[in-house]
Amino acid sequence: MKVAFFDFDGTITKHDTFIKFAKFSLGKKNFYSAIVKNSLHLAMWKLGLFSNSKAKQRLFSTLYKGKEYEWFKASGIKFKEIIDSDLRPDVINKIRQHKADGHAVVIVSASIPEWIYPWASANGVDAVIGTEIEIDNRGIITGEFLTPNCYGEEKVNRIRAMYPDVEDCESWGYGDSAGDRQMLGMVNHAILME
Repeated sequence: MKVAFFDFDGTITKHDTFIKFAKFSLGKKNFYSAIVKNSLHLAMWKLGLFSNSKAKQRLFSTLYKGKEYEWFKASGIKFKEIIDSDLRPDVINKIRQHKADGHAVVIVSASIPEWIYPWASANGVDAVIGTEIEIDNRGIITGEFLTPNCYGEEKVNRIRAMYPDVEDCESWGYGDSAGDRQMLGMVNHAILME
């Protein structure tokens, strides 16, 4: 098997999609209100006193706790057009080349898969690995993450869970940030995007 792993935010897209999706799905006023409510935790994260994962979890909860999951998924489908306008053409060409060569293409992202799936499906991506969210039995978002934030070492853990024999495969990795280093360290061909 030959497989190419791509980070999403800043690698396939030019910008972070969490912020864009929040503004798109909830409106700028609600997004900035959530930022103000979480300003202490976000400041502590920037100062290195609070983990990336905890800051993201709290902001996500403020934004989406109590929202209907079906609405969230529908927003992800509509968000595809925003993603289409924010792509890096050089990386899209790499995805197309891997697909043409018969390689599996997998997105591995700290973002929530529901807003990546529609774009990924339309572009021939084989799988999306991301930070999964918890839904209660009424179809309501609890505000909690079901899996650890898919960042750093967690990207490696999740790849190994899906592809237990990944070390025996020919593999490529594309990433742009510190959160991608471990993933890039496990592949045969690591490409750090500028």
